Amino acid sequence: MNITIVTNILPWPLTSGGAQAQFNIINALRKSHKFTLIFTQDGRNTVKAMNELREIWPEVDIIPFMYWRQLCYPQFFKDKVERALKLKFIPENVRFQVERTLKPYGVYFSNDFVRFLKKHIVSSKADLVEVNFFPCLPTARFMSLPVKKVFVHHELRYIRNERLLKNFKLTDKEKEQQERVKQEEIANLNCYDAVITLTDTDAGILKQTGIDVPLYVSPAAVNAEVLPYSPWNGKIVFVGGFGHIPNQEGMEWFVENVADKLTCNYKSIDIVGLGWPSSFDDNDRRIHRLGFVEKLADAVKGSIMIVPILTGSGMRMKILESAAMSVPFVTTSVGVEGLDFKNNESCLLADNAGLFAASIDRLANDPNLYKQLAEGASKVFGSLYSVEALSLKRENVYKQICQPKE
Repeated sequence: MNITIVTNILPWPLTSGGAQAQFNIINALRKSHKFTLIFTQDGRNTVKAMNELREIWPEVDIIPFMYWRQLCYPQFFKDKVERALKLKFIPENVRFQVERTLKPYGVYFSNDFVRFLKKHIVSSKADLVEVNFFPCLPTARFMSLPVKKVFVHHELRYIRNERLLKNFKLTDKEKEQQERVKQEEIANLNCYDAVITLTDTDAGILKQTGIDVPLYVSPAAVNAEVLPYSPWNGKIVFVGGFGHIPNQEGMEWFVENVADKLTCNYKSIDIVGLGWPSSFDDNDRRIHRLGFVEKLADAVKGSIMIVPILTGSGMRMKILESAAMSVPFVTTSVGVEGLDFKNNESCLLADNAGLFAASIDRLANDPNLYKQLAEGASKVFGSLYSVEALSLKRENVYKQICQPKE
């Protein structure tokens, strides 16, 4: 099968859950299917990273829509400059925070980009075009080609918007914009031949919302090292980039509301991931930014993983990473949403600051509970979320979508 992927995230290096989600499926299936990867280049998708990925995947055609071509589109250039200025001078402005949530940003479907897509989809002789991530969602509206089109919905944007904005007092205009963005998302999804969600929860939400194309559930896979249980080493760890708003929001909540409630004797609270500002460093409370680490296991093994996610949808790759490495985790109901980890069996759930701190203290002070949850999470990962199991599931979904109707 010839499969063409359209994405705004180059799946290398593996510095985000989105990159891992794409990398692991393609990597597992590239020997049995022909893949073409079309991506919009930006400051993160560097030529160096692209060339490294080409060495790893010599049989995959990797085709960038170069950044300079996007800058030639006036609206893209204008919005980018305007957003950069607002981020520099008014990052905490409430109206700007609402705008960042509701305004689609990142991929602009200029005539040049649409022609580029059509040209390379046709030349790839695609049997299936798979589009990834919300910024690329409108692709199907512009692709009047006789080929099956599927959208992989890593995160339901309108659900994320509702959760992010629930504590904001929106103006009437902002409420109208929020509803418009939601209806556009639904309309765009219905332009595809099928939609893949990462969890049953998201699929159920879409069914109730008015999606009338076939829905398939195919979780994303992580390539974390599978490790045996190790006793707690005194560290508390968060994994995730600052650029993903639910990560930022969650860690701000943790630092402001949870950290001071901890009573256990921890060595450090380490933040692993790109982009975190220096304001998150706090020597008094032993909070430290580690940035990107080459080997995640070195930073995470033997720790307590925290996943203080309050908003968003989709699935938390960091939870699968934690489970693969036999690291027990504390999260929220939103954090574990759509995943088969159970409270007090394979994780601890806490939806308020006091309970979140108390859950960390329980793990730190009870070695038996720590081991029980670590091994419970590892067992769930091995049975349901290994790369082998999830890539086979995705391959079966591809076959179902492409099989001729009787």
